[in-house]
Amino acid sequence: MKQTYFFITILLLLSFQGCKKSVKVTPIHPATTYTLTVNGGIGSGTYHAGDTVYVFSNPPTNTQVFNTWTGDATYMSTSNEWRSTLIMPSANINIAANYKTISPVTFTHTTIYGSQVYYNIPSSYRGILLAFHGTGGAAVNWTQEQAENINFCNYAVSNGYAMVITESKNRTTKQWDLSVNNNVDIINIQVILDSLTINGILAPNKPLYGVGMSDGSAFCSLIAYEKGYNAEALYCLGGINNVFPLTKVPTIWNMAVNDVTMDPNRQTAALANYNKLLSRGIPCQYYVNPATPLYASRFTIIPAISAGGSTNIYNAFKSAGYINAKGFFNVDPMVNTAWPAAIPSPYNPVAEEPISDQLYVAYAQHKFYKDSNYRTISFFNKF
Repeated sequence: MKQTYFFITILLLLSFQGCKKSVKVTPIHPATTYTLTVNGGIGSGTYHAGDTVYVFSNPPTNTQVFNTWTGDATYMSTSNEWRSTLIMPSANINIAANYKTISPVTFTHTTIYGSQVYYNIPSSYRGILLAFHGTGGAAVNWTQEQAENINFCNYAVSNGYAMVITESKNRTTKQWDLSVNNNVDIINIQVILDSLTINGILAPNKPLYGVGMSDGSAFCSLIAYEKGYNAEALYCLGGINNVFPLTKVPTIWNMAVNDVTMDPNRQTAALANYNKLLSRGIPCQYYVNPATPLYASRFTIIPAISAGGSTNIYNAFKSAGYINAKGFFNVDPMVNTAWPAAIPSPYNPVAEEPISDQLYVAYAQHKFYKDSNYRTISFFNKF
């Protein structure tokens, strides 16, 4: 009998030991989060250390341009552009968007040699900046119609540049002349500059700078080479390939990561032209704008859209499944033709084009963008 009790006791002990192994308990420690406070912008919230956070400044008024981020800005990829990223540290931090106060930038409109010309000439300026539209565009893209372009013009003028804007002589396809000999657009722009100088509007012998978008970038690379511009900025196109083994014009490229729909080799070609300049010792920079998330107030940069209207548009896209869990527009707005139907009244269809512009920029498609304002102007300031 004692022997039986002994074996039962051993079995119970073994059973107990087995149970202990099967119910091992791991202590639970809640993940630590830290608070980011964004004053004058978007991005406030709680995050884990090491998280990448997108931050955006609020749109400036017509008497402001974005200047810089202050506070704990050392954690940001750049503190000088209105849109940046931030790596969250193991601490609560604060950043603030700061603006420069300016007089409202208005353009004088005139006709010279049959062309529409818009100009803004500050009382004191370092040089003359000419802006060239893309295929199908016009001078008013920069002065009245497209929010990203207008924002860039305001920034350029506030940083000491006179602006002269015209359009291609071809008003049928609205493309620039890219021929080498007797180029009608190069001749036309020289006539415009000479006329403004003769009439005392422009000072003689001021440095010239060029900014182009798409087809305008191709033309910009040609006229900058032919006329010896001090520097140029090419957006969403690499320029004319044959120019870059010859030109001495310092060049900055501002490409877009998803701009591959019309030409999948667009960035490859631009990078090849950059490397041509780099190998020849010509100052140059190459940048590719990434896609960025949308947020409720994104569309307030469009003058006709209020904060409430922007929120309604954002929520409509979200409800229709066009915004993913991380806030990114999840279809290519150039390829997908269904998304405009999600725009709520009264913004559909009257505001479809400016809304489209913002989606293109956020998706990093083929569109001029203000995300490189500081990058471009600080590059120009060197020359």
